[in-house]
Amino acid sequence: MTTREAPKAGPIAAGAPPAYRRAAGRPRDRRGVLRAVAGLPLALAFGLGGAPSGARTAPPAGGRRSPATARTEPGLAHLGWVWQFRRDGDRHAIRSHLAAHGLGIALKTHDGRSWMSRYDTSPDAVSGPEQIAALAAFFEEGGVPFHAWAVLHGAEPEREAEMAAAVLEAGARSISLDLESYPGFWRGSDAGAERYAAELRARQPDAWIQTSLDARPWELERIPIEPFARIADSIAPQVYWSDFGTAGNLARYRRLGEEPGPEGMTALFALDVAARRLAPLGRPLHPIGPGLVDDPETWAAFIEGSFQHGAETLSVWRFGTTVPSVWELLRDTPPRPRSYVVQPGDTLSGLAARWDSEVSVIAQLNGIGDPNLLRVGQRIVVPRGTAAEAFAGAPTSAPASYVVQPGDTLSEIAEEFDTTVEALQRLNGIADPSHIRDGTELRLR
Repeated sequence: MTTREAPKAGPIAAGAPPAYRRAAGRPRDRRGVLRAVAGLPLALAFGLGGAPSGARTAPPAGGRRSPATARTEPGLAHLGWVWQFRRDGDRHAIRSHLAAHGLGIALKTHDGRSWMSRYDTSPDAVSGPEQIAALAAFFEEGGVPFHAWAVLHGAEPEREAEMAAAVLEAGARSISLDLESYPGFWRGSDAGAERYAAELRARQPDAWIQTSLDARPWELERIPIEPFARIADSIAPQVYWSDFGTAGNLARYRRLGEEPGPEGMTALFALDVAARRLAPLGRPLHPIGPGLVDDPETWAAFIEGSFQHGAETLSVWRFGTTVPSVWELLRDTPPRPRSYVVQPGDTLSGLAARWDSEVSVIAQLNGIGDPNLLRVGQRIVVPRGTAAEAFAGAPTSAPASYVVQPGDTLSEIAEEFDTTVEALQRLNGIADPSHIRDGTELRLR
C-alpha cells in the first residue's frame, strides 16, 4: 500500500475467533488482556508470545500449514482500511461509521521499523504496543473488530517481525503484511524474507496472518512471495482496477497472455487474473477494492466475483477516500462463509453425510491426515456445492438467548452467535453497547 491518496492497500481478511472462547468452558476476558498488555513496557511487550485457549497447534516442521491445522479465522467481517488518522479522520468518527455499517477496521501500525507516529501527527497515532492495546480496546468496545496492517521493508527482518508480533500480542485480531516492490516498500533479500517469516511464526504460532500484495502479474514476480505465503492464512490481492486501466498496464497484461477483452480493464478481469495467478499458493483470498470508485454496479460485481473465487470477506481501501455507495454495499452484502467450526460431538463421517459429501473429499480439501481426529473449534473448509455451502453459512441451531458472563463484550457475543452488535442492541434495548451487565439474558433472535 502506498502513502498517496489514490487507492493502494493491503488485509484481512477478517474478530477474535468466537469458537475458542467457549472451548474451555469459560469466556475469554479480552478487556482484561488488553488492560494487562497496555501496562507492560515496550521491551516486555516484544517478548510476549502466548496463544489463546483452543487455538490451533504450531505449524509442522516443514513450515507450510494445511487448512486443517490453521487457526480458526478471526471472525467474518468486511474491513475498512485506515492509513493515518490525520488523513482518514478522527478515531471516534471512524468507529461510529464502521460500526453503523457492520465492518471491522484494518489500521496501519508500522512501516518497516517505524511506528506510525513517525508519520501521523494525530494524538491517536500508533506509537507502540501500549497505544495499539488502547486502540484495540476502543474499537472493540464500540463493536468494531480491530485488525492491523504494516508495510514490510526487510532491512532488519527480525526486528520487523518482532514489531508485527507485538501488534498481535497487543490486541490485533490479525495482521496483514503489505509486500510490494516499489520504493519505500520491500527492499530485503530472499534470505531476509525467510528470516522474517520464521521469526514471526515462532513468536506468534497461533495468530492469523495475511499477506497483501499488488495483484498485477508482473508485480508478483518482483517480491519473495513464497516465504510469506507459507505462513499466511490468507492472501489479500490489491485489485485496484481504477489504477490498472492504463494503456501501459493493458499492454503488459496482453504480453503475459491475459486478454482484457473489448471493455478493457474491468474489476472482474483484474480479479480473475489475480485469482488465477495466486491459486498455486493454495491460500484463501481476501480481495481489496478501491473505495473511491463511485460505481455501485461495478463494486457489486467485484463483491460477487470475490465470493465466486472462494473469498468469505473482502476489504476497501481506504476509509478517507471511500464513497458512500461502497459503504452501503458492504453493509448490505454480508460475508459469505465457506467454512464450518467443529462442534462437540462432530465427526468427519457425520459432517460428510450432512453435507452430502465424502469423508475422503473433506479430508483432502482440509489436509486432514487422520479422519478420526477433529478438534472442537477447528474451522474446516466445506466442499463446493449448493447444499454443503448453504449448510456452512446457515445458523440452523442458534439458541434464542444467552446469559452474559463476566468479561463478555457485546461484539464478542454478536460474533459468536453470527449476528451484529446493532441487532443485539435493537432486540434488547441496549443504548450503550460498551456497557452490558453480567447475568443479563440477551435475546439473540
